[in-house]
Amino acid sequence: MVLFMIRKLILCSTLLCLLTACSFGESQEQETEAQPLTAREAVIQSLPAVEIQLKEITPETLPAEIEKHRGKVVFVDYWATWCPMCLDSFHHLSSWHQEYADKGLVILAINLDEDNESNRKVVKEYLTEQRAPFENFISTVKPDAIRDEKFGIEGSTLPFCQIYNREGELAVTLGNVNPERLYGEVSISDALTKLFTETDSAKNANR
Repeated sequence: MVLFMIRKLILCSTLLCLLTACSFGESQEQETEAQPLTAREAVIQSLPAVEIQLKEITPETLPAEIEKHRGKVVFVDYWATWCPMCLDSFHHLSSWHQEYADKGLVILAINLDEDNESNRKVVKEYLTEQRAPFENFISTVKPDAIRDEKFGIEGSTLPFCQIYNREGELAVTLGNVNPERLYGEVSISDALTKLFTETDSAKNANR
């Protein structure tokens, strides 16, 4: 009789554990399904997969790349895989491309990692993961303060960007040195909005 009761208790305990495990598993699954996408994930998922072409660039060849797009607003963004702020904000480049490309925005994203085979592979993998839909470059110049000065990067700090108007003139620079011109989603969005608003106003005035 005692043995029968022990077996019965073991059986009940086993069934209770199984039911609890199932409920916990279902709860976890429901919780996972309910998690919303982050802003970065939402942007990336909205983009088609792309084959990344990583072109070479130097401070001497950059002006020619900008000149190619005269008549458009050219946004030059400097970034590196060792720069956490660059990676955190990188998806915004895709958002601006989606919003303004049809209006005449061209983005040139310039990677400043040391140029070697291993780093090129890492950079291309990251850009592929981000589905970066704009023009991508890697600097082939030795990374130092002289290179940064030639590119016009203030204080050799990243991230940093330069925005050129439709006439090919440097209109805006944003980085991390001047507190009145800090690189950020809001400051860049405001600069782009202003440039395109001014362009639209000029077009309407000339009609």
